[in-house]
Amino acid sequence: MEARTKLLLLMGMIVIASFGTHKLISWVSHSAKKNPHIILIVVDDMGWNDVSFHGADEIPTPNIDALAYSGVILNRHYTLPICTPSRSSLMTGRYAIRDGMQGWPLGGGEPRGVPLNITLLPEYLRRLGYSTHLVGKWHLGYMTKDYTPTRRGFDTFYGCYNGWITYFSHLHFQKVADDLPLISGYDLHRDKPETLKPEYDYNYMTDLITDEAVRIIKDNGNKKSIFMEISHVAVHASEGNDTLEVRNMTEIDESFPHIKDISRRKYAGMMKAMDESIGQVMKALSDANMLENSIIIFMSDNGGPTIGLYENTASNYPLRGMKQTLFEGGVRSAACIFSNLIKFPSRVSNGLIHLVDWLPTLYVAAGGKIEDLKDIDGVNQWPTLVNGQESPRKSVLLNIDEVRHAESAVIGHHKLIRGTEVDNNDYYGTNGNDASYPRYRVESALSSPTGSVIKQLPNFKFPSTSEAMGMRRKSAIKCHPHTNHPKCIISHCLFDIENDPCETQDLSGKHPEVVESLQSFIHDYRLVMMKQTNAPHDPCSNPKYFNGTWMPWREIHIPNDPRPTKCK
Repeated sequence: MEARTKLLLLMGMIVIASFGTHKLISWVSHSAKKNPHIILIVVDDMGWNDVSFHGADEIPTPNIDALAYSGVILNRHYTLPICTPSRSSLMTGRYAIRDGMQGWPLGGGEPRGVPLNITLLPEYLRRLGYSTHLVGKWHLGYMTKDYTPTRRGFDTFYGCYNGWITYFSHLHFQKVADDLPLISGYDLHRDKPETLKPEYDYNYMTDLITDEAVRIIKDNGNKKSIFMEISHVAVHASEGNDTLEVRNMTEIDESFPHIKDISRRKYAGMMKAMDESIGQVMKALSDANMLENSIIIFMSDNGGPTIGLYENTASNYPLRGMKQTLFEGGVRSAACIFSNLIKFPSRVSNGLIHLVDWLPTLYVAAGGKIEDLKDIDGVNQWPTLVNGQESPRKSVLLNIDEVRHAESAVIGHHKLIRGTEVDNNDYYGTNGNDASYPRYRVESALSSPTGSVIKQLPNFKFPSTSEAMGMRRKSAIKCHPHTNHPKCIISHCLFDIENDPCETQDLSGKHPEVVESLQSFIHDYRLVMMKQTNAPHDPCSNPKYFNGTWMPWREIHIPNDPRPTKCK
């Protein structure tokens, strides 16, 4: 027997003698344990009051609620007021202003994206050995192949490049000029780093996203740690005769007869399909023996657009404002996190957390060292989420939009805001608690597909009905919208966001020193801000040049290229 083998046997005998057989097995099992699977679920344009764990009875969301009650409800989770800036901050861990992404969202054929010199979250996780997947919406640029998801850290991508698509035909429409008709193109893709190609399937988009996510989980089979972003198109409105598309209108009429407004009823149907999707994903994780070692985050990318452009009848009640504004209804996002790794689950957190925090938080949770991350604005919230400690974040920049002259920040329990949409700073959406609505049944959440698989986890303390109802009451915001509220359009308004989350009382006259401190805070970020990178639509991107599909259009060779010479 060679010397090395003898030495290993001797070491094994010493370990057994020192720790005992059972402890050795436990030690080996722990050593071989994979880094946690990370499932990041992002929904589009959902209102604060559209999840029933916040206290509304109108639209039951049993699977989302079960996730929330079994984990941590994040009651002060902040985003940016609109799609692309939010997604940029989420993927980079940097405030959107640093990369010129703070303005209007990317349009179809707009020649820009998150700068290529910025490392995104999936690339950081891939360096730790993760398999990385994006299913659903991208919306961070695709003018060249290098801007597409599988060149930015994702191993696979199935979804749309643009900000929204129709739910069955999967078309994206783009307005290029006031005096020109909309242009349209197909926008459903299945990409790998070496191949970008359309995927032709005309089933309901929420179901396609779900099926793809479930397939990835099944194929992985707990063999490798995965990071998957499930980026739903729901509940964004689309274009055309039916902007709120449901899977089956008869089913929706039967499920929500108490909702008299047909648009709001359709919205409820879109929410129902998305909630069911979460239940299917959770069951797939359980079936693949992945759930016990998973982190699942649920969030909306911004508040709901109740009225106006791409209105979907979402409700941000009782928060003020909506998508595109810096009031709470635009930037305070419904969110929660579940993981068997959380030591103190079933609680409501009022700690300050922002989208930029997820990159360092998940990187550390995945086994990375915080020292690896440079030039980010995010802070590591993992110890806070796991142990219930106080949030390390005491301040947050909500945005600086130098084109629309809007800005906002929070320090402690004070929020400063100036310059927002004149027509969008009121209170929008239903309170969700009409006496005619069916009574909320927390049992439906706890026995939902999500609740059922969580309940089966070994050594997990599943919440009782009274504990879940207690969380629901605690996460509901109690305040009353005012008709005579400060406008905050030209001058700054100061709000005590802890005691006045509905932003009804301007305190700037009473606390000028706090105003000055917040103005100085914003000014410091203005010094490092990159000007907005918004660019005019590039006519060379027209889908008619790419077989009717939105595709990367620059630095590309096309045999028998049909495009004008200037596009080549």
